[in-house]
Amino acid sequence: MTTPAPAATPPADRPARPRRPRRWHRLAIPFGLLVLLYLVTGVAHTVEEPDLGDPGTLSPTGTGRDGSSRLAALLAERGVTVRRATSSAQARELLAGGTPATVFVPTPDLVDPRFLVDLTEDRHRVVLVRPGLRAALFTGFLPGYPRWATDVVEPDCSAQVARAAGPAAVFRSFYEGAEGEAYSCYGGSLVATPTGGGELIAVGSTDPFRNGRIGEVGNAALATGLLSEADQVVWVDVHVREPVPLNPPQLPRYRQPHRSGGEGDSLLSAFPPALPAGLLLLSALGLLIALVRARRLGPPVAEPLPVLVPATEIVTGRGRLYQRVSARATALDAVRTAALRRLAPVVGPVPPGADAAAFVGRDVDSFIGRLAERSGLPPAEVHAILNPAAPVTDDELTVAVARLDALVDTVARTTPRSDRFPEGMP
Repeated sequence: MTTPAPAATPPADRPARPRRPRRWHRLAIPFGLLVLLYLVTGVAHTVEEPDLGDPGTLSPTGTGRDGSSRLAALLAERGVTVRRATSSAQARELLAGGTPATVFVPTPDLVDPRFLVDLTEDRHRVVLVRPGLRAALFTGFLPGYPRWATDVVEPDCSAQVARAAGPAAVFRSFYEGAEGEAYSCYGGSLVATPTGGGELIAVGSTDPFRNGRIGEVGNAALATGLLSEADQVVWVDVHVREPVPLNPPQLPRYRQPHRSGGEGDSLLSAFPPALPAGLLLLSALGLLIALVRARRLGPPVAEPLPVLVPATEIVTGRGRLYQRVSARATALDAVRTAALRRLAPVVGPVPPGADAAAFVGRDVDSFIGRLAERSGLPPAEVHAILNPAAPVTDDELTVAVARLDALVDTVARTTPRSDRFPEGMP
């Protein structure tokens, strides 16, 4: 007794192909890395930058890294008396006696502008630390575009206080003094302008006056040299912005700045110093985009498939690759090779594994003649269809492929199958 064969089970439904993932990451990753770089740099810069609103910052009583207690101690060792004023009004009272003094203003943008104007008319030495546009308008300094961070440079001037200090961390903010500028050192970061019997000095960085940086290079020598000319220093320790007067005084006259260091303006001086850094970041962004997209240069390269996949998927995938890199000539050559493989039996049976194009090339004229006979087309037109010009546009590629398909379809309807020829028969 025979056992009946089990009923064939229907094939399971083929699982749906997953949707093609979106390629948003190709644009998001480079920009995300750039934003992350900016955030990390900005946070690090904010942490390192002193907070002028902190009462201990640049204060003779501040003992933190941004305080100036070490500078006050160095001045005391030189016999200089430090008199601290917590407002511009109190500083006026300390200077009312008329005794020459050094007025140190570490936060010039926070004090009363009228006090700054009065200082430009006295015979004191006034030292301003990184005066911004608000303070510069009332003191005669013209500020330039600052650097992102402070750099150590040589004095490059004849001023005695700078030559005695040597290299110092001052090179950050740049200034041009009003008419009659006395000297400009450290690339324009230490500028002095004579006043009515005194001297007005702008320093482009806070590093020489801070506890955390005063011990580096020539910072201590420069800071003490600027503040120890007189026997007393009136330290204007203000950390809250004082009100601006309703009727500001007359602004000083400015002269055209020449930050390039040469005679006259140059083309490069018209651009901000941050331009090279911006161009470098854009170049880095372009490189990141190229790496993420993983685009190679040159024509496509044939590679063996790592796995077996349906033929339709192979054709579709290669077609999309050709379309993506605009490889129209390569795509047309692939279609032409397939057409020759189908048309080769017109000449005779193609041996297994033989190249159809090489097989046809042995007798091209006979091959074209037989195709013309079977298709009813002139031989010249058949030759033009089989050897089209390289397409430049997608429309030209479409027309060339359509003509090849039409020729193959026409000949295939009248071409006998190759397996009907007996062996050895031409």
